[in-house]
Amino acid sequence: MSATSWGTCVPLARAGRGEPLARTTELGSITVHQVVFASQPHVVSARPGHHALVLSASGVVVVERGGHEILVSDEGLALSDVRRSLTIRPCTPGAETLVMVFPNSAAPLLPPPAPVARHEICDLTGPGALLCDLLAGATVAASELHASEAARIGDAALHLATGVLERHFSGPGDGVVTHQHELLTRIRGYVDRHLGDHTLTPSRVAAAHHISVRYLQRLFKIDGCTPSGWIRARRLEICRRELSDQALRGLSIREIGLRNGFPQASDFSRAFRAEYGRPPGQFRDELLSTGT
Repeated sequence: MSATSWGTCVPLARAGRGEPLARTTELGSITVHQVVFASQPHVVSARPGHHALVLSASGVVVVERGGHEILVSDEGLALSDVRRSLTIRPCTPGAETLVMVFPNSAAPLLPPPAPVARHEICDLTGPGALLCDLLAGATVAASELHASEAARIGDAALHLATGVLERHFSGPGDGVVTHQHELLTRIRGYVDRHLGDHTLTPSRVAAAHHISVRYLQRLFKIDGCTPSGWIRARRLEICRRELSDQALRGLSIREIGLRNGFPQASDFSRAFRAEYGRPPGQFRDELLSTGT
């Protein structure tokens, strides 16, 4: 199973004259946009509940949100929540950027959402440079990765992002909070790697991380959900992506449910309909018939 079955992995392509070359890759719970600019900007769609780290791989870009701008130069980073869309435009010819979009709860000590995208981070020699290299390599290799490998790379990227953010937003007394978020990041990665196992339960997740189920439940309150709710939501999200993938058209609805932890087709259909408003077969037919 390739990483494309866990999300979009679009080859670099220019949509029109002057528009940037762009590739979007899903790695577990994170989304990576790799952009090589011509003259036109690139827009990262609004995604409430998420933040974006914009990394300049080369050249200089400007990140704009709501009329406010951040300049990001070579190997610098900028942090913004994405309640509103971000517009990224080049200041130098051939500028290249990587954008990592991740859930707010996936990194510790994030600043509260602000009306302006005001957080600029300079991390030329620290984990920011390593993060940039990791994301660039992952986008190139994504089509060759198995689902578990893609999830592990996404997990590693979250750890590196945590290192970047700790440098700039942690302070005295933050160690306990940081540890909790680190643990929650590892747990999310573990869940993503085992979604196909229908025996995956909160008890098993807790045992694998040497914590109690009660403590696991407390950790997931950070996300405003329960461990079982998170497992179910991730399974349904991966099923939704696979149903949207033309390359997986040959798989039956039952096979997609089965390989993502739903051994009973009726249970899968009922859960999918409750989440997305229509059964999986209808969802796939409508989506693929439009060619999107």
